Amino acid sequence: MEIVYIAIGIFLVWLVRTLHNIRVRDQEEASKKIAFDKWAKEQQDPHIVSMVQNFMREGLFKTWEEAVTHAERTLNRSSPKPPSDSQANDKEETS
Repeated sequence: MEIVYIAIGIFLVWLVRTLHNIRVRDQEEASKKIAFDKWAKEQQDPHIVSMVQNFMREGLFKTWEEAVTHAERTLNRSSPKPPSDSQANDKEETS
């Protein structure tokens, strides 16, 4: 009979720890969502917000902070400069 009590005790300890871990994980997820929502409301560029949402939906990054860094780098990357008028004229003359 003692074995049954020990088994029940072990099961209850395991169950309490598992339920606690699930609750902690859910709270962390809720905190992350709240932090992201707050950041998105403060963000001035809607393109960055949509890019981050797409990155997270696709699972490309583990955290939204990493996705934000990548999106900002992508949008801030200097685009190639269009050829100046003198370069365009040179190309036309050689043709």
